[in-house]
Amino acid sequence: MTETVTPAPRAETTTVRPRNNSRAGRAGGRGWRLHPRARKFVLTCHVTVAVGWLGVEAAQFILALVGLFTGDAEMLRATRLVMELLGIELIAVLAWSSLLTGLLLALATPWGLLKQYWIVAKLVVNVTLMLAGHFCFRHWLQRQVMAPSETVSVQLGLGIVTGLALLGMATAISIYKPWGKTRLARRR
Repeated sequence: MTETVTPAPRAETTTVRPRNNSRAGRAGGRGWRLHPRARKFVLTCHVTVAVGWLGVEAAQFILALVGLFTGDAEMLRATRLVMELLGIELIAVLAWSSLLTGLLLALATPWGLLKQYWIVAKLVVNVTLMLAGHFCFRHWLQRQVMAPSETVSVQLGLGIVTGLALLGMATAISIYKPWGKTRLARRR
């Protein structure tokens, strides 16, 4: 008599992965990490407001050129009013949004806030432009609107060009990510 032996059914194997409580599993070794979808959303917001800020600066530059070379008093008045609206109200919202989303990305991702020179440089550019905008540019714009002069001041135009150049530099830094890690990151 021949017996057929059927093999025993294979037990399902489940892979149990231990919880990752090590420092390497968290953003920058500390704190928390954004979920990939949340990170992409915050990154999209950051890029959008940064590009918006760059666009408003470019519009300010065009308006300054029109204000410098127009002979029409009504056109000059309209140019100054639009420059004031864009330069005081809109740029402040874009600058703060850029700063906050940038800080969130830096703190909640492995890049870290003070670990990479490119992030530190972008932070310095952002804060510098915000302070210059609040303490200098805003007053120049308000003076221009009230001034009876016939053109937009060259000082205001140079401020706009400087802001535009710094924002362009920050954009390039974001793409190329130069200079490597800071001393703080290398010590760890």
